[in-house]
Amino acid sequence: MKTKVLKYIRVVVFIAVIAGLVKCIDFAMMPSGYIRYIIHAAGNPGTEEGYDCIILGASHGRSSINPKYMIKSGYAKNPLSLCIPGESVVNSYYLLKEACRNNAVKKVVLEMDYQYWTNDEARDSEFGDLFEYVQLPMSKVKLEYIRDELIDKDFRTVYFKKLAYTSDFSEVKYNIKTKLTKEYRDYDISAVKVCDANGPYMGRGFFYRENNNDNKCDFWVQEWTEDDISRKVIKYFQKIVDYCKDNHIEMVCITEPITPTAVVKGPSRDANTFFKDICSNNNVRYIDFTLLKNDVFDITDNDFCDWEGHMYGEAAERFSGIMSEVLANGNEEYFYDSYKAKIDEIERKKP
Repeated sequence: MKTKVLKYIRVVVFIAVIAGLVKCIDFAMMPSGYIRYIIHAAGNPGTEEGYDCIILGASHGRSSINPKYMIKSGYAKNPLSLCIPGESVVNSYYLLKEACRNNAVKKVVLEMDYQYWTNDEARDSEFGDLFEYVQLPMSKVKLEYIRDELIDKDFRTVYFKKLAYTSDFSEVKYNIKTKLTKEYRDYDISAVKVCDANGPYMGRGFFYRENNNDNKCDFWVQEWTEDDISRKVIKYFQKIVDYCKDNHIEMVCITEPITPTAVVKGPSRDANTFFKDICSNNNVRYIDFTLLKNDVFDITDNDFCDWEGHMYGEAAERFSGIMSEVLANGNEEYFYDSYKAKIDEIERKKP
């Protein structure tokens, strides 16, 4: 009997040692990233009701939407952007549910970027599924994520954070140094290493991208047709719609402006038709801000750091004010009634 108990003790000790080693490796090799910071912010709103409006999306949303303007327009009292570069519609669903655990969310603004609606090998990989999951606190939401998306994955990707590790020794030293600071323990933005924002953090999930006259290189935008659309993305869009309806949350879908050249040469018009249809079929309001009239939001390619449409801070501030006003008041007169009218105006303005 004593020998049998000792065997069990050895097993428990072995598992505990392995778990401890994994924690140490996580501590050293996993960078202090923005996802950890913003998920913690969503879970610790600092007020009784918390955030009443959540913005979901990817890098376009993080660089083009300053939520403070929603407060100025009266659209929201306490908004927060959970837009994260690389955030898929799948991840948006679980981030929404995570935000609702600690906040009385009344409104959701979902960014619709056609690039995130196609079948994509990298985004559908284990890393694409996990890069936000690993930062979720243990909860029913995280367990649901494991059940729905990760149960058929390599078990190591579920329990270990290896896909988020750095392999650079100098980065390991930086990680350890950072994680020993009070700022890191207190979830201060100063302890977050953000490599792709190119500007200061302004709060509420918005980075002000500074205009460094970036070289856009040769024109390129991702090709897109309805044949490329991912069934998984449609499934999770529907889950977001249903969750909002079941929880009496007002949902609005938006597409932000992109470079005028991309409007003319890219697939925005076809994507607009698809997004309008899928939102209409679900009784969800859809606003395509690409169609803003030039005298309302006057922009050129030089207001963006790349062809696909990441705005510089000055343009983002202007757009955020207009977007928030439209969300609050409608302002249909701000928009062209078709892509043809928009493109004709872009062509007319060419030197």
